[in-house]
Amino acid sequence: MAIQQTQVIDVLKTTFVPGLKKMLLSVGMLREVKVLVGRVYIAITIPKISDENVEKLKEVITNRLKQMGVTEVEIEVDFKKEQKIKYMIAVASGKGGVGKSTVSVNLAVSLAKLGKKVGILDADVHGPNVPIMFGITDRPYVNEEKRLIPIEKYGVKVMSLGFLLEDQSTPIIWRGPLVTKAIEQLYNDVEWGELDYMLIDLPPGTGDASLTVTQTLPLKYGLIVTTPQNVAIADASKSLKMFKEMKIPVLGVVENMSYFICPNCGTKSEIFGHGGGEKMSFENGVPFLGKIPLEMKVREGGDKGIPASAMEEETETKKAFLEIAKKVIEIAEK
Repeated sequence: MAIQQTQVIDVLKTTFVPGLKKMLLSVGMLREVKVLVGRVYIAITIPKISDENVEKLKEVITNRLKQMGVTEVEIEVDFKKEQKIKYMIAVASGKGGVGKSTVSVNLAVSLAKLGKKVGILDADVHGPNVPIMFGITDRPYVNEEKRLIPIEKYGVKVMSLGFLLEDQSTPIIWRGPLVTKAIEQLYNDVEWGELDYMLIDLPPGTGDASLTVTQTLPLKYGLIVTTPQNVAIADASKSLKMFKEMKIPVLGVVENMSYFICPNCGTKSEIFGHGGGEKMSFENGVPFLGKIPLEMKVREGGDKGIPASAMEEETETKKAFLEIAKKVIEIAEK
């Protein structure tokens, strides 16, 4: 009985990549499979591994297919293009509603203002809000190498699943494997160019998307966003511990919504409490990067697609993000 193409794909799905200890089709891309009278041709693209491990991979696949009756196997392996990114930072909060995306976007813009080449990857696949915050309505195009070209605004290269949706209100109802694949493609299949910093805006919690980023992407640091209140601190601590368990250094903690600035009288009110971010940093032995206030103009700018750090007006929030960006550079590049 002649072997079918689906049987070949099933073999590839259940084959580990030597040196990576991951399933072939979870980290690689199957470009082509041809089956013709006992002969099989396979073309795959995988992350960079040694020549020795490439030969081991070919040998494993060939032996498994020959056991199924295939007489001749030809396998073409090439490697995914390596991204040229110096410092990749995953931004996490552990819970929603604390302004993690706001911090990611404004920190990216501030780093760009300081002369750095910056990109931001929106990995919050269930709530990709980064395009809204940047005010981007265009869609990325695909170049001749079939790689996505990120949209650039305010000096930041931006890529998000939100660009690929017909409507921003469309719900993304995916299970773990689809989430994992989407994030890997938003990183691997995008022409990022040379970057000094890439910020990855993680979704709330420590689920599939966060684990995919920490386990498969070459992270340099994690960064924690919290508000001063105890509930936010408790959840943010989980993300901090996730980074530590994954052996990813924590760059520091940013406390968002530290105080509200009245637009009329300028009075500061600590609506969500006081000192939670600093206490969390001290207890976990990581740097405290700074406090971000609540300002009406910042919220208005976010809704209009103008990040606080990109505003012409000198707000206290803009100044705070610039100082945090300077600390990030100092710590990351020391």
